[in-house]
Amino acid sequence: MAKINEYVEALIFSFGDGISLDELVKRTKSDPIIIKKAVDSLNKGYEERKSAFYILTEGNLYRMRLRSDLLHLVQDTLRTDMSRGVLMTLSLIVLSGKIKQSDLIKKRGSISYQHVKELQSRGLVSTAVEDGRKVIRITPSFYDYFDVEKKEFKEITDTIKEELKKEDNQTVKYEGN
Repeated sequence: MAKINEYVEALIFSFGDGISLDELVKRTKSDPIIIKKAVDSLNKGYEERKSAFYILTEGNLYRMRLRSDLLHLVQDTLRTDMSRGVLMTLSLIVLSGKIKQSDLIKKRGSISYQHVKELQSRGLVSTAVEDGRKVIRITPSFYDYFDVEKKEFKEITDTIKEELKKEDNQTVKYEGN
């Protein structure tokens, strides 16, 4: 088991954008159950030695991450691996709670189809059909990815929504002459 742990750790570390379970299986020639046990074992070891890192599972992807309490040390050097457009689409989904795909397309344009596919592949959003309409919402993996507690995140989004309402109320509309 020790060798497979080394292989899995090396591969996850090397694939900064994440590596899928299928790719890990292919490269290590191991069973998916063994790979999942290796990830669990690695994370347990990281936790026991208070390592700076842990392995995050996002949908079908595995990524190496820095513990949140250490982020302040490298905050100025980190850049997200998502484009500005994808982040804007994600922000709209987050602030909406859930959003109809048609409304998202109206607000963000047809490029948001591609953005949603990327966000789904990362396990950050899911789609479902409600009342005959496709609806997009964030997944529990979203909270892990951004390393925030659900309750804390709700407080943050509620505050942002309140501030946006204040700004909207302060906007002066032009009524003509």
